[in-house]
Amino acid sequence: MQLSSLQFRLRLGLINTTPSYLVDLLKARQISILSLVLLTAGIWAYLLGPTANYVHYYSAIEDLTLQIPRFVVAHTDSNVTVTMLFNVSNPTSYMGLRLASVSYQALIQNKLMGTAGTGPPVPISLEPFSAKTLIGTFVMTGAKMDQYDTLFAQSGGAPQWHVRGTMSIWGRDGFLTPEFDIPVTASST
Repeated sequence: MQLSSLQFRLRLGLINTTPSYLVDLLKARQISILSLVLLTAGIWAYLLGPTANYVHYYSAIEDLTLQIPRFVVAHTDSNVTVTMLFNVSNPTSYMGLRLASVSYQALIQNKLMGTAGTGPPVPISLEPFSAKTLIGTFVMTGAKMDQYDTLFAQSGGAPQWHVRGTMSIWGRDGFLTPEFDIPVTASST
């Protein structure tokens, strides 16, 4: 028996029996190039979302809105309670802003009636195209209540309120504190 015979080598699998057109289909160099192309495409796809989100950061900061859709004044014999709803909204596609708090002052004819702050225990996410609602309340008693009663009477029962303050927003640059000054119309209970 001769070890170099063709039949012996075929039986031992020493000769590649794969058709030559399959062997030539993908050579080692082509496999390397294809692997690099697929890796590059995968990395681009992975980075595209965060990069697109990053581009919208400054427009999200500029377009952030705060509205006061409800402002209620409840008057009793012993105090005046003012309650308001704050709607803070992110009207953009940016993800990554968190609402920490709203600090405010309520004024009538530029006279300070009350000051307070409201916010969640931990900053809450302002998802894209969403709004969060916070409730703010302060109570006037004693001299402040007397001042309110005087301004209420002077205005014919419809004092001109406005609320000013700041929002604390956590963004990628740390805390941001945009200011607001909003005239409101009070409803009484």
